[in-house]
Amino acid sequence: MQYSDRLLGRHHPLVHRLRSLRRDARRRRAEGVLVAEGVHLAREALRSEAIIECVVASPRLEQTPEGRALRAEIAGRGIDLRDSLQDARSPQPILAVVRVGTWSLDDALAWRGDATPPLIVVADRVQDPGNLGGLLRTADAAGATGFVCCGESADLHHPRAVRATMGSVFRVPAAAVDRTDAQAALEKRGIRRIAAEPHRGTVYHQCDLTGAIALLLGGEGRGLDPAWLERADERARIPMCPGVESLSVGAAAGVLLFEAARQRQLWSG
Repeated sequence: MQYSDRLLGRHHPLVHRLRSLRRDARRRRAEGVLVAEGVHLAREALRSEAIIECVVASPRLEQTPEGRALRAEIAGRGIDLRDSLQDARSPQPILAVVRVGTWSLDDALAWRGDATPPLIVVADRVQDPGNLGGLLRTADAAGATGFVCCGESADLHHPRAVRATMGSVFRVPAAAVDRTDAQAALEKRGIRRIAAEPHRGTVYHQCDLTGAIALLLGGEGRGLDPAWLERADERARIPMCPGVESLSVGAAAGVLLFEAARQRQLWSG
């Protein structure tokens, strides 16, 4: 999309577009883009070699050495860089419109280039965008090979979700699909489904997490849909002190994913 001038005021079409993209999931999907807000996410988008359609920077970007270096790198790559008199209702000094990777369910479930079996995170009914983005960040940190959203989960490209990923949205193959499609694909590929459940099942560190597995994590309040629990190959629980009902989905994900990483010996030391 082309715009005629470099200096943006509050009524400029690009500013209106940014505001719309930040609040309208349907427009983000239709245009195939997300909005990366802030210096860190803009830098991560550059490192990932994602296609950056345009960048809008406020004068505040020039106030730090990091911001000045980022601006110089963007300009050096020939990316469309606009200066804004406004901040498009964002507290961040820089916004980047980034083309979304076309990850399919097959991509999210695929074996990677090495011999490590797939470690998939399935987020079911995780409705808070920040929680969903945090899950993707944790999955990335623990070496997960793919990420699947289903069951009325939030939009992974919501601005709050993108911020919470801290750049993992540009690295981990992630797909949003119907629950039945995800279940069928996991079964077809022989990927074991391990459901996180607070009070039933095997203590998590006694589960075998070394093969091709999908960790099934339910959202706030309702947890996993019964359809996942009925078809899970195993249920994993995290022991807790008396009186505690459950962990947050992010905390449970961290415990289970890093146990999987430990068993797989993804790193040492």
